[in-house]
Parts: sequence; structure tokens; C-alpha cells
Amino acid sequence: MATTSYGLLALAPPLLAIVLAMTTRQVLVSLFAGVWIGAMIVANWNPIAATGLTMDWLVEVFRSPFNTKFIILIMFMGAGAAFIHRSGGILALERWIGDRVDSARESQILTWLIGVFIFFSSYTSTIVTGNATRDLAQENHSSREMHAYTLDSTTSPVATFGPVSSWIGYQVSMIIVGFEAATVTAAELGMTPFGLFLQSIPWNIYCFMAFFMVGFIAITQRFFGPMLDAEWRARSTGRTIREDATPLSDVSQDVGEPSDRNPTLVNFFGPIFVLLVVSLVSMWWLGGGQNPGVSISKAFQETDVALGLLYGSFAFMLSGFVGSLGYRTMNLETASDTIIQGFKTMNIAIAIIVLAWSIGLAAEKVGTAQAIVDIMVGSGVPGSFLPVIIFLAAMFVAFTTGTSWGTMAILTPLAIPLGYELVGPSILPVLIGVLFGGAIYGDHSSPISDTTVMSSIFSGSDHIDHVNTQVPFAGTAAGVTVLVLVLYGLGLQTAYFALPLALVLTAIAVLVLNKFDARRKGLPEVMPSADAIESGDVDVDAVERGEVDGNNGSHDHLTLIPVLAVIIVAAYLALVVAFAAVGT
Repeated sequence: MATTSYGLLALAPPLLAIVLAMTTRQVLVSLFAGVWIGAMIVANWNPIAATGLTMDWLVEVFRSPFNTKFIILIMFMGAGAAFIHRSGGILALERWIGDRVDSARESQILTWLIGVFIFFSSYTSTIVTGNATRDLAQENHSSREMHAYTLDSTTSPVATFGPVSSWIGYQVSMIIVGFEAATVTAAELGMTPFGLFLQSIPWNIYCFMAFFMVGFIAITQRFFGPMLDAEWRARSTGRTIREDATPLSDVSQDVGEPSDRNPTLVNFFGPIFVLLVVSLVSMWWLGGGQNPGVSISKAFQETDVALGLLYGSFAFMLSGFVGSLGYRTMNLETASDTIIQGFKTMNIAIAIIVLAWSIGLAAEKVGTAQAIVDIMVGSGVPGSFLPVIIFLAAMFVAFTTGTSWGTMAILTPLAIPLGYELVGPSILPVLIGVLFGGAIYGDHSSPISDTTVMSSIFSGSDHIDHVNTQVPFAGTAAGVTVLVLVLYGLGLQTAYFALPLALVLTAIAVLVLNKFDARRKGLPEVMPSADAIESGDVDVDAVERGEVDGNNGSHDHLTLIPVLAVIIVAAYLALVVAFAAVGT
């Protein structure tokens, strides 16, 4: 913490970053300005000294062993993802699934399902999943808006849960910053930063609900809001994009075209499997799991998560490199170029990460956390309602700045000291879970969010159309989360009761909103397939005249794709629950 008290000026770094991001829509510039104003305060308003101090802080966050390892693993992740795409693994996947998917519903479910497998990076998931399913979705008359929503609301929640992802490394690094801001150690709290992250997973209610809604809506074909209109347009007219819309250009040329020389599924699933196995085994080993008497839970709580992920990401890149050469999908020169191109795809992410760490350091130097603690403690806010306050604050900051990682950097150093002072260590897992969920809300609703933009790009959607159709869905998940957190404040403080309750409330909300909106617009409650419309089973003219009431669609829920999706997602969620249980 700061040795000098700066009073309300201590709030300047995060507040300036937020205000500038709202007015300029330039997240990198805004985060840098937040760092620089913190340096100005410490340097007694000497701009030259402040600029030099800003550079010192940037170097300081680079020199942190944890941060250095994390930056390198991010680059390896980018290279590994580039190999999955360019080696033809993505092409093999398209050919494998193409004949098995013959409806918009199945293409939407499949997009959700593939997103589960690409759990190690939201950027990678958007690129790989979007490219793998874009043409398939459009051939089956699924709107580009729905494709963009499925990409956007699957990638970030899956990446934040892991069990192996660049997000986990970053989130743990933010918790470390929060510990430092609270001037407490892991021993004093009785939990390590990684252990706290694991305990926070069940409280990340928003992400669970956002992820659940994608699958529930895709399987039931019950839409509402602007998405209902978009899907009806795509099914009834074949226009997967609104007339006069302007889709964002496809930047797949930046990643490179997939090779059509001997494409194989091994080059898609192999690197992902290697990443998972090497990362988990490495984290277990680094935590002393090989020693007698050290349980799996203890090993994962004591591990060096950044180093474990670094080993896994290097193996991820290396297996992609070897697979590309082994199956002769590219020569040595092209494979070497792919590594560099993969590094380049992570440049923006690294810039955001470094500035996010730096603004956290600036907040620490000027005592932002203690200033917030003093204000909140003096206000008499009941500690049990702190989670809903933190969630709403994270939603606001994330929406206005467009960056979930930047939001985590701004609020984590505030939330941990605040919770520790007002309630104690017991509330910290709840605060971290709701903070991370609120931050990701920005990825699902803000038009300036990088993942929102990427989802529009790789689905071929008009960007504003994507935002307009996704906001009601994100708002539904957020509304349910707020309700559950209010109940938490009133005494419902068990995650494994709160989560099922949120699940039920979300399903009810979707059904009610769908029924209300479909009847208001005179459109089918259950969206029929394009084949049903083309065959005459659904009278489009009657629907357009408002003569159709209620359910027009009829879908078999026991076909391969939905059944496979439910089984795999259930297995994935069981893995997440087991992963979270390691922290208890």
C-alpha cells in the first residue's frame, strides 16, 4: 500500500481510465492514461518525472516472474492456435461434420459444442470455432447474428472456467495484485491465490448462465428480442444477414488460409489434448503432487500455475509444429512462419494485459484500495450485499471500457481489500466469482469489446446487429445473477443451491420472454427449420399476416447432435465442478 495518503485523489487512476474509455472508446489509451495519472500523483505533478515513473512501472510488471511467464505462454498459445488453423485441422473438422449437420438448429448446437473444446483461449476459440462453422451455419439458414452470439457467449465463459487457459493465469495474477493491495499473505488468509480462484468458480453465476443460455436457446429454438426477427428472416427468406447491413471483413488472412494438403483431425484434436495433459500434469508436479502425502487438492493449490501453463502452451505449440510437418501439410519454412504469425495474433492481448497489470500497480502505489475501503466502511453498507455491488460495478466498468481483463485489473485490487475489511476471508471467493462474471458481461454487451468485435468478424455479421441481438440475452443472464445475489444478501449463501436456482430462473425467463415476444410479433414461439418452411409445412404468408399463434417448429431432441452436445457439456461441467472442488 502507499505510505502517503492521497485521499480522494487515490481514486483517479481507475476513474480516469473508465471515463476516458467511455468518451474515447480507446481502451489502450485509456488504461495508459490511468497509469500515467497515478504516476503524476506520486511524482507530485511533475509530468517528466511521472512519465519516467510510468516507464518504471511498465518495466516492473514485465520483470515480475509470474507476469513474464504469462506473456510467453500467451505467445505460445497464439502459435499453437495458428497451427490448428493453418495445418488443415480446421478443414478436416469442417469436412468431418459437414454431412452430419443439416439444419440451422444443429449448426448452432455444434458451434456451442466446439467452443467447449477450445477452452484455453477466447481469442483462439472465436477464430477456430467461427471459421469451422461459419459456412455451415449460413448454408443451413442460421442468421449471422445467432452465429456471432453463439461464438461470443461461449468463448469467454469457457475460457474463464478452464481447466487450462490463458484466462486462468491472468485471473490468478489479478488475485495476487489484490492480496498485495490488501497487504495480506496467503498464509494469513488461509488460501493461495490459485486456491481462491478455484473456490470462486461456483460463484461465477453470470458465466454459467450465459453459457447455459446459448445451449438452451439453440436446442429449444426459442428466441426473443431482435434475435427472434433475425432468425425468422434467415429461415423464411434465406437471408442470413439483414439487408443493407455491413458485415465486418473476415481477417482470416491474418491467421493464414488452412492447408488442403492431407488435412487430418489429428492436427485439430491432438494439440488440444497435449495442452490439457501437459498443463495439468505439470501443475500437479510443480505443486509437489509426486511427493508422498501430498493430495491432488494440495498440489493444485500450491502449484506455480503460470509455469505449469507455460509448459503446456509450449507443448501445445510444439505438437502443432510436429503434426504439421509429420502429416506434410506444410513445409519447414511455412511452419516457421506460422509460429511468428501466431505470436502476432496475440499482440493486442499482450498490450491490454501489460497495461492492466500496470494500472493495478498504479492503484496500489496511490492507495486506491484503501480509499475505497474507507469510503465503504464509513457508508455502513452491509457486507452481505457487497457481492451484488461488486457485480454491478464490474458490469458498468466492463460495458463502458469494453475490456473484461481491464475491468478485472481495475476492480480486483479494490474488491479483495474491501471484502477482507468488511466481512473477512470467507466472502472473498464470492466477490472474485461475481467480479469476474460482471467483467465478462462487458464482453457480451459492449460494442467496443475486442471479443465482441472478433465474434462479428468471424461470423461475418454486422457488428451493431450482433450487439443489438446479444444484449437482451446478456441482460437476461445478468438480471438472474443480480436476483440471486440479492438473495445472497438476504441469507442464501450456498453456491451449490444458488447455482441450480439461477439455472431454473434462467430457463423460466427464456421461456416467458420467448412466449411474450413471439405472440407480440406474431411469429412462431419455436423457430421452424428452413426445410419445414421450404416444404410448405409452415405457411410463411399466414405467419406474416399474423394468423399463426404459438408453436410452429417441431424438432427431434434425440438426434445425434443435440444428444452428443448434452453429454459432452455435462461431462465438461462435471470437470469444472471437480476442478473447483480441488480448492476446497
